[in-house]
Amino acid sequence: MLSIPSEIWEDMIEHARLLDPHECCGILAGRDTVMTEHYRITNILAKMSDAELARFDQAKLSDLTQLSPEERADIAFQMDAQEMSQAQKDIRQKGLTLKAFYHSHTFSPARPSTTDITIAMEFESYREKLNIPEPVHVIISLQDKMNPIIRAYRIQHSTATEVPVERR
Repeated sequence: MLSIPSEIWEDMIEHARLLDPHECCGILAGRDTVMTEHYRITNILAKMSDAELARFDQAKLSDLTQLSPEERADIAFQMDAQEMSQAQKDIRQKGLTLKAFYHSHTFSPARPSTTDITIAMEFESYREKLNIPEPVHVIISLQDKMNPIIRAYRIQHSTATEVPVERR
């Protein structure tokens, strides 16, 4: 169970709407299952070089290379590493734990894409070295712009399993 206070819930939706049609991304932190802090992180995908895009799976890479850099952020995200580092420092200073990563899907349902799963598995390979607990992956769907949907998933061994998420 992941418990997200209404103000954080609403801010994530606002973040997604603000960047629409680009995907937004961020970090949630807290204690136990309750989120107490959230961090909006810049999606730097539009600024990435073609060589840096090679980390995406072949199908997504094929799509990305056909788009302008600005359009790439419409279908994928890459968190700014410096902002992530600053957020993690703040999380430690507040005695919290990084609990979840969030991002939006502007045109598709709130479930992990193949690329989301691939990126989660890449992160898993070095997460323990960074001493970061296993995160939940929260997806905000703007497929129906008037009625955003938020769902959460645990991604392990390339399989996504839905985690209950509640708005408090």
